[in-house]
Amino acid sequence: MTSPIPRKLALSSANGGYKYQSLQNKSNIRILTLDPGKQGQNDPLTGLLEVVPIDSAGSYEAVSYVWADPGPPNTAYNILIRSSDNHGEILVLRGGSIFAALCKLRLPDRQRRIWADQCCINQDDPVERSQQLQFMNRIYRDAVHVLVWLGLDTKAEAVSAFQLIHKVDQALRNFPTSEIPHNRDLEIHIRENRAALQVLTDRPWFKRGWIVQEIGTSTSATIIWGDATIDWDTLAITTSDICFLFRRFIEPDENTHHANRFNFIYELQRARHLRFSDDRDRIFAFLGHFSVQSLHPLGCGPISIPADYTKTVEETYIDVAVRVLQANPAAATIVLAAVQHLPHSLPFRRGTARKADVDLEAWLCDPRRLPSWVPDWRRFHSIILAEPICPHRAHGDSTMKLQIFKEDALVLRVHGVELDTIEACSRRLSSSDFYGKKTLNRPTAIEYLWHELCKKESLNLDDSYLNGETAFFALMQTLSNGCVQAAGHGCRPYHQVPDHEWLQKAARHIVETLGASGDVVEGIKEAARGTEHECHDENWGRWAASASEGRVFARTRSEYYVLGPAALEAEDIVCVLFGGKVPFCLRPLGKRYLFVGECYVHGLMKGEAMDMLARGELREKVFDIV
Repeated sequence: MTSPIPRKLALSSANGGYKYQSLQNKSNIRILTLDPGKQGQNDPLTGLLEVVPIDSAGSYEAVSYVWADPGPPNTAYNILIRSSDNHGEILVLRGGSIFAALCKLRLPDRQRRIWADQCCINQDDPVERSQQLQFMNRIYRDAVHVLVWLGLDTKAEAVSAFQLIHKVDQALRNFPTSEIPHNRDLEIHIRENRAALQVLTDRPWFKRGWIVQEIGTSTSATIIWGDATIDWDTLAITTSDICFLFRRFIEPDENTHHANRFNFIYELQRARHLRFSDDRDRIFAFLGHFSVQSLHPLGCGPISIPADYTKTVEETYIDVAVRVLQANPAAATIVLAAVQHLPHSLPFRRGTARKADVDLEAWLCDPRRLPSWVPDWRRFHSIILAEPICPHRAHGDSTMKLQIFKEDALVLRVHGVELDTIEACSRRLSSSDFYGKKTLNRPTAIEYLWHELCKKESLNLDDSYLNGETAFFALMQTLSNGCVQAAGHGCRPYHQVPDHEWLQKAARHIVETLGASGDVVEGIKEAARGTEHECHDENWGRWAASASEGRVFARTRSEYYVLGPAALEAEDIVCVLFGGKVPFCLRPLGKRYLFVGECYVHGLMKGEAMDMLARGELREKVFDIV
């Protein structure tokens, strides 16, 4: 054991800022050895930084924390980095969070070897940051332990929150799953202490982007909040936010909807809600994920994507889209499905009046602009309809035909067929449109869509849709993306579920929300009968809320029903691209097009467009998308 550095020596030798030496070997990393000291801030924080090959780094623990969290007040956030001759230099830490974490983590009687990004990577060197990023997942995977610092417990909330978690965990261990809902005492205890749980999950760490690879491996971890601790495995099943982080970097069961995670683009989509101080890290944080090199049929790899902090955010996002499409053109469905534009954010054809106009020339020349077909990972409006396990087959047996080239703009050239033109769009839908019961003076969202967009009278099973099915069924399937998420989460083969089962779920939702309304005819009520009341996980409202959140409902000139992106407007066109699982919406601008987004179009999800092409009713078309 090395004895602590005398305080006098540490202070007297602090005569300059610490200067990192370049890592000459690209396979090297740095490890910080924290010197002993009392927990708290009275003893100076000191340590030794050593350069080691990653293949022989030895035993160490990795630290996960939030950079922007506060530290102790009225304190200089410094650590003295000593050299082998017992001289040292001050490394100024960026913010108080890492300082508080290191003070907490140092041991009173012996050294502790740790890896913490702020100390072990020269943050002022973008080349080193780019090079070291390739090791991030491995550093956490190879660590003997992960230490998660949630921050200072300034309001003494940690103990009660962790006690609640332990009580829930104990109940789950002691009771069979079938008995847990009937554990009245547990339900009351959770309800009475819900605030404590909310305070815990509201900690910024749970929304921080990098933690998906810091905590999502098989390495054991301890959560530290102030002076309280809890094992990560005990905490990990508590809420949906925490479950999202749990084992993200471990390959899932291929026989469940979690098989989506073999797709790199899908993983980027799933992490859009997380927070990053650098938006390039929305890509870089996942470069160690198994999906990048996966050969799984649902994936889009293997892909070579280097981390490069010399590129802008926009250049980084373009680079990822181009590399994925060039490596695997079949991945175009998921790449395009991930595009999410704000309403009225795209230019429109000249001479068309609308509330907000975007000048095309200015839009094309804006250096901060992404091509309309490149996902902007800083935005999140809705789920992906065409997730990897999605059974939709709008493309039939066709395969993707695409080319990427540069003229005055970066162009994506794709082949497909044009189907129809959007005639009318609804307001933007929200999940709340599908929950709650009808009020006296206000129609529900479904009533509004049925009357105003579909141009129908009472809700019935008599009005027909253009493919021969009922208009009611077409509307309800459109709003729920055909209920494909319901089948996926239930691990059921979608095409083995009969249509009458989806109709029954939809009819039951209408009867339960509209009650005895005269707007619902007897045929709908009859279709709703026959099974027991469904739980929340099985009802139609949940899947419609998930699919429709952030989207608009639209009708085409030929009376197709469309669930489209938030940016969809009248005069946009609906097309099916070769190799595309779902239809897409484009905006004609002269000889080119803007990409608006993916959509569900009832009656076009099973290869009908390709059948029309084979019969000569449609012609192949080339779309140049900018």
